[in-house]
Amino acid sequence: MMARKDTNDSTAEAIASIFQGIPVLTWRYLSGSALDGAPRTNATWTHRGTRTEREDGRRANRWDHLSRLERAGVRWVSTAATGGIGYAYMQDPTTTLECLQAGGFTAGSAASAWVGYRLMDGAVTWRHQRDWVWPLHVALVEKLGYPEGTKPHHYIHVPVNYDEITGDAIRIDLPADFAGEDQIRSLVKTVVTNKLALQDVTFSWQISGKSHHVVVKQSPRPPSKVLFSDPEIRKIVEKMPESAPLIGLSHRGRPVSVDLDAESPHVLVSAGTGGGKSVILRAIFAQLLKHGAEGAVLDRKRHSHKWVRGLPGVGYYREIGDIHDALVALGEEGERRNRIVDEWEGDDKDAPVGPRKAILLEEANATIGKLKRYWAAVRKAKGDEFGPADPKESPAIDALGEILFMGRAVKMHVLLVAQSATAAALGGPEMRENFATRILARYSRNAWNMLVPEVQPAPKSTRHVGRAQVVLGGFANETQVVFFTPDEARAWAEMGRAVTTSQGLSAPAHLGQDAVNVTPDAVTEPLPAIPAQGGPGQVRQDAKGFKEDMEALFAAPATDATEAAQDTDVPVTLKQAVDQEIVSVSLSALRKEANDKNRRKEFPASVGVDAKTRGKLYRPSELKRWERNRPKAGQSMEQED
Repeated sequence: MMARKDTNDSTAEAIASIFQGIPVLTWRYLSGSALDGAPRTNATWTHRGTRTEREDGRRANRWDHLSRLERAGVRWVSTAATGGIGYAYMQDPTTTLECLQAGGFTAGSAASAWVGYRLMDGAVTWRHQRDWVWPLHVALVEKLGYPEGTKPHHYIHVPVNYDEITGDAIRIDLPADFAGEDQIRSLVKTVVTNKLALQDVTFSWQISGKSHHVVVKQSPRPPSKVLFSDPEIRKIVEKMPESAPLIGLSHRGRPVSVDLDAESPHVLVSAGTGGGKSVILRAIFAQLLKHGAEGAVLDRKRHSHKWVRGLPGVGYYREIGDIHDALVALGEEGERRNRIVDEWEGDDKDAPVGPRKAILLEEANATIGKLKRYWAAVRKAKGDEFGPADPKESPAIDALGEILFMGRAVKMHVLLVAQSATAAALGGPEMRENFATRILARYSRNAWNMLVPEVQPAPKSTRHVGRAQVVLGGFANETQVVFFTPDEARAWAEMGRAVTTSQGLSAPAHLGQDAVNVTPDAVTEPLPAIPAQGGPGQVRQDAKGFKEDMEALFAAPATDATEAAQDTDVPVTLKQAVDQEIVSVSLSALRKEANDKNRRKEFPASVGVDAKTRGKLYRPSELKRWERNRPKAGQSMEQED
């Protein structure tokens, strides 16, 4: 009896406690509180939760992070809907079921459309989310104090085309308890700028009121086009230093250039098909020629820079044998200049090495391979009584490497173009490392990581015509390249040509001497002897006097060696060239080529007039080179290229 009484008492107490807890439970349900009375987050009536407050250390779910008003609203609406449906069913079951069926179909259709939209949006933007939004989320979520499990799209809003938008492109929502600490602001700026590869952006912070956020505004992008024909652009080009040609304009119209003397003596251009490689090199090359530089165009492609053909002081080499010989001669010229700098006691940049030389190497991927095969075919594999065997490595590639390793003082600059500038394509990784300046356009992710791995993340590649990334010193500058038409480039280059020489290497024209055409062998002869102290022609030892004497010494165009070299290339008339079988074309065809206005810039310039016949004189070596490179019979210049 006692046991039954105790059981009844405990049951009564339990029932009483339930009835006593019903008002509390009802209040918690209707007010949006946790039903057990233990809050999971720091959510308030009006603000969502920002951190977990579970005593067991487990992560709170998304429901717990809603504000109490939001949870209460969901409960009230669901309760009212359930009660309304139940009352309607009791009054008219048939109509109620029909309405539920129609409503369910509508809700199912809407849900299917929403799921389809999310799937399609995810398929389109998944790479954008993976490459840009997710790394930004990982770096920011804990620093901003967001709870674990927060999804990136809940607070990070980065449009897919954010890199092309100027204005309020990016928005990051901040927690309600964000107080605007300088340390966190600085962190957010650094993370957003680095992770999204942005340049020249401003941050607008909104921390008053209930909507805390920061808006990242991209400054105006580079102009859509930069034309040399624009008078304002021409003024900028004219103001650029002799050693720093304009490459293009960046954000806010800021000029982008690379100082070949102070920053980077060589430039590498890597771009996919249609990326404007030749346009970039045309702009740089024309400006260098305008300031008196001499040029050598090594173009196995044959037609990339037709605008430069026939310019005084510029050699255009298309046959692989000519490219090989030109590189060897240029390598020896670089060595000659190195010896001059070594003898010079003043500042290296003032050494009288001669005019600046720009070497434009087109399509390096194909050219380097052809140079290797050419040398393998012509080299002497075994020694004999006439001399030792030739080295296995191509001397042309070795010469290119020597030029790349030479310092800025020799004023020789390689402008190299490649679609895929792999180490193997350029003759080795050490040769590629000599290009401190690298210009990339329409690049792939692999190309970027190979050439400029220090700049991460890689900026998005664009197909905008003329848009490139100029990378120097670990920084990428988005640039709209200045566009010269071929005629504009030629006219601009001719403004700096004080003398007219035939195609090939020429002696310095800025040292007060008439330019003379010399053979590659003559360029590489030993240095002129420096008179001993106290003897005739003494070189003064003070800095100014030494510079003047050295300039006068190296400006002399008629050393014994060069005279000897020139004597082997005695000028001849066109008739003599045919009679002596220097060229294989007929005399009438030769004269027609010489007088054709469309091809005159291709034909060698005369070096004088024969006293007896009054016919123009030409160098045999230049006539031979012209014949090798001339268009095939029956073809126009355009058809050839």
